[in-house]
This record gives sequence, C-alpha cells and structure tokens, in this order.
Amino acid sequence: MKIGINFNPAPFLVWFKDYNRDKFIKDLIAGLTIAAVLVPQSMAYALLAGMPPIYGLYASFLPVVVAALFGSSRFLATGPVAIIALLSASAVQGLAEPGSQRWVELMAILALMVGFIMFFVGLFKLGFVVELISTSVITGFISAGALVIALSQVGHFLGFSVAKTTHIYTVIADIVQKIGQANLYTLAIGILAYATIWISRKVHPLVPGALLAVIITSLLSYHFQLKNFGVSIVGDVPQGIPGPYIPSVDFETLASLWGGALVVAAVGLMEAMSIAKRLALQAGDRWDANQELIGQGLANIVAGIFRGFPVGGSFSRSALNFQLGGQSPLVGVITASVIGLTLLLIAPAFYYLPKATLSAIVLSAVISLIKPQEIFKLYKINKTDGIIAGITFVSVFFMDLWVALTLGIVISLGSFVYKTMYPRIVVLTRNPQSHTFVNAERERLPECPQILYIRPNMSIYYANAEYVYEYILQKAQERQKDRPLKYVLIDLEAVNYIDATGGQTLMRLFDELKRMGLEPALANIGCDVFPILDRLGFDKKVIEDLVFDSKGQSITELFKKLDHEYCARGCPYAVFKECYSVKPADFKPVINL
Repeated sequence: MKIGINFNPAPFLVWFKDYNRDKFIKDLIAGLTIAAVLVPQSMAYALLAGMPPIYGLYASFLPVVVAALFGSSRFLATGPVAIIALLSASAVQGLAEPGSQRWVELMAILALMVGFIMFFVGLFKLGFVVELISTSVITGFISAGALVIALSQVGHFLGFSVAKTTHIYTVIADIVQKIGQANLYTLAIGILAYATIWISRKVHPLVPGALLAVIITSLLSYHFQLKNFGVSIVGDVPQGIPGPYIPSVDFETLASLWGGALVVAAVGLMEAMSIAKRLALQAGDRWDANQELIGQGLANIVAGIFRGFPVGGSFSRSALNFQLGGQSPLVGVITASVIGLTLLLIAPAFYYLPKATLSAIVLSAVISLIKPQEIFKLYKINKTDGIIAGITFVSVFFMDLWVALTLGIVISLGSFVYKTMYPRIVVLTRNPQSHTFVNAERERLPECPQILYIRPNMSIYYANAEYVYEYILQKAQERQKDRPLKYVLIDLEAVNYIDATGGQTLMRLFDELKRMGLEPALANIGCDVFPILDRLGFDKKVIEDLVFDSKGQSITELFKKLDHEYCARGCPYAVFKECYSVKPADFKPVINL
C-alpha cells in the first residue's frame, strides 16, 4: 500500500470531449427530472435532520454543483439523503434544540467536519478504510436506520410531535402514548400524499410522484385553509440564495462532534463509492474512487459554508440519472440551477405545504429498506455475521444511531481480531492414497513418529504469537511422550506476514524446542517473512540444512537424518514413500488410526 496525494483540479473536463447537442439534450432532461424529485425530497430530508425545510434546498444548490464537477462519476447525484440526514441529527442530538439557530450552526459545523474528513481521505487515497465496515453491520444498520426514519415521521403523519431521539424504543413508547392525539385531517393529507407517490410509481418510474403530491396537497391546504383544522404546514419560507457564513466554533463543540462526524463521513463514503462504482461498471465508465471522495468532501464543505447540512450520494436519484442516460456532470449543474431558481422565485409558494406530505415522501423512500429478514438470512449463512447484524439492529432501540453503528463496527472488527488470535494450526501427514499432505488429526491418519510436521494457517503477529507458541509446544510435548520425536518442521507457507513480536516469539519457540532435545526446521518461508526472520538471526537458531524451500524437499532431506533402524523395526507406519526404502520386503503398514 502506497499513500500519495491525489488531486485533479478539473476532473469534469474529460466528459466534454466530443460533447454535442444530443448529449446536452439528454443532460437537460435528466437534470430537470432529477430536480423535480430533489425539490420535495430535500425539504423532507431537512425535516428529518431537524432543520427548517428551506435548508434542504440550500443543501441541494451549490453542493450539488461542486460534487458533480469534482467527482468522477457522471451518474452520482449528490444532495440530502435520508440516512445521512438522520445520522447527522443523531450526532447533534442533545447539543441544541432541533430547528433552533444553534442547531443550524451545529449542522453546518458537522458538514464542514464531514467534508474535511472526506476530502483528506480522498486526497491521500485512503478510501480503502471504508471496507472495514462489514456487510453484516450495514445490513443491521440500514434496517434499523430505515425503521428510525419511518418512526420519526409518524408524528408529522398523524399530527403530533414525537420524542426527538433516534432510540426506537423511546419513539415507539411516545407514539403509543400520544396516539389519541392524532389529527384526522393531517392523517388524510398524509395518506393522500403517500398514495399519490405510490400510484405514480405504478404508472411509470419517471412520473415525479413526490412533486405531484406536493402540488396537490399544497393546493388543498390553501383552498380549504387546512391550517385552521390543525394541519401543520411549512409556513414562511425565506426567498433568495444563501450567502456564505462561517459558524462560530470552539474546541469543546469539535470534541463533542468528532465521533458523529467520523461515522457520518464513513457512511457517506461507503454510500457514494458503492453507488458510483456500481453505475460506472454498468455503463462501462472509468471511475476514480478517491476523486469521488474529494468531490463529496468539497460538496460537504460548501454545504457547511452555505447554511446546509451533511449531504451524500443518493441511490434513487443516481439510478434515475442512469436510467435517463445522463452524459456528463452538467446534469448536476442543471439540477442545481433549477434549485437556485426555486429559491429565487418559488420558495414562498411552499407556505401551505403540509408537513405530512414531506413525511409521506420520506416514508415512501425508506419503508422498502426495513428488511429484518435479511438478518436471519445472514445468520443462516454465517452465525457470527447474523449475530453482528442483529446486535447492530437491536442496539438502535436503546442507543443513538451513530453510536449503534459504531458499536456494530467495533464488534465486527473485534470478532475478526478474535478469530485471528486463535488461528487454525494443522498437523500434516501424507495421505497414502492421494499422496498429498493433509490434516492428520482430522483424517485420523498416522504421522511420522520422528517428525512433527505442523503448519500455522494465518499470519503471525502480536495478538496470536503466544497462542502459536503454546500450541506448537504442546503438540511437541505430547508427541515426545510416546515416540522418538527428533524434528519439529514448521511450514510457513500460509504465513504471509509476521511482525516483530511474532518473529521474536518464534525465536523463543526454537530455543525451547532445542532445550527439549528437538531440532526445529522451517519450510516455505515467504519472501516477506524471510527478511524479518533474518534480521532476528534465525540462522543461529535453526541449522542451515534444516531450512527448506518446499514440502517435498523438506521430507526428502529430513528422512535422510532419521533413525532408520527405528523406521525399519519400531515404526508401524509408512507415512512417506521413502519409508519403504528401509522397511522389510513383507512390511504391511498401519494405514488408519
């Protein structure tokens, strides 16, 4: 792995080679269509993040342009995303009142922090760290996150406020307690909006159901003055494009947001990379993961400066861009231009928009993501993965969402580390039928009484070195009790890495084997392992003639050094083909134990 600096100041230029009128028309159609989806979605996701709806449009303006121009994908549609919005709210929860000026400032600070994390990850080509988040964690998190999002919208859907938390148990308890306060007019608007979106999808995937729901319910709200019947509406929406604003920040605030910022950045990186990679492969495009991360980082930095909140890559809008055949990053510029015109000219028209409609938009986007059955599928495939996914899912009932995700990641990494602490170590022997080396203990085949042939099946490092030491020593002591053991042959074929602690522990093992009257031997030392052992002076611990390049060579040479009289008269086995060279002509070996 080489860490270098990666920065292209104008990655978008590659898309405009041979650009023509036909490509522009496709970009224009895609840009306008995505804008029709993004306008209502961005306002809905702003509420999800605890922000006034107008801030969703702010986050959908300049950040979309920056992400399009400085990313590497022509399809990735950036802007407010449900999971990112909810994670952001979870990270800021408890530091301010949702919707307050301080909350808005904290969201801007969080966006800046997320942006700088993403930017530097891409700049220094560190995108591979996202791979540390396992599929099991993501499976549990997505289902739990979608459930939290759905529950958070129930209040707007029914017409009452619910607890401002991402703890599923607390939210459910609050909803049950307040269910009698439901407003039937609000519920009717919510159902109408959801039905409009659902029917639109059935008619054709390109029908902008969310936009139709916004228009229909806003007209009904205005005509019947539904606010007088207790229907909560968006209300006054500021008109105009936001100017730059640097929020005030102190070290205490930064310290309280760092954990959440890292989690939001990690999920944003994972989402953007998976979407961009999938669509690039389907279209046959070349793409640069690190450049994409730079684009996402810059987009979040701009979101923080221009009164937004953390943004990310949207799968639904990116898939729509792919379906419409977007040809270049100009799609994002056109989308952002529509958002800008909306801010300048149309923003006040959202005054009568019912919040229940925005909740219906969110619900229509996330309900299909609630799939706890996927956890059971994982459990059937691999119990550990299923348990990790289950723990991640259940922990959201009692923890903030970002904390639950962090817990899942820690448990996932911990389970992997735990497994590496106790690597599989195999005692080898030769199978008389196949003439290949196999696991002697599993196959219940005899071993050579004078050679303990053993192979660690994993790299040796500080966490498992002592286990390897104890295991090999124990096997040697067991074999020495009832047989004339002379050599302990350690096959390092599967050891492709060894650290200083692992190497030092092997040296200690060699010393202990010699103290027991046994000679250590080595086979198949890898080119990455040999220099470490060489610097530790293993040539002073292991005789030069007992270092071999292969299994075959090791057995051939060691056999020459065995007590052949014992082989002929005392050993009931013929483990190696060389054994027959010293056995009586009428010898019949014991094959199975």
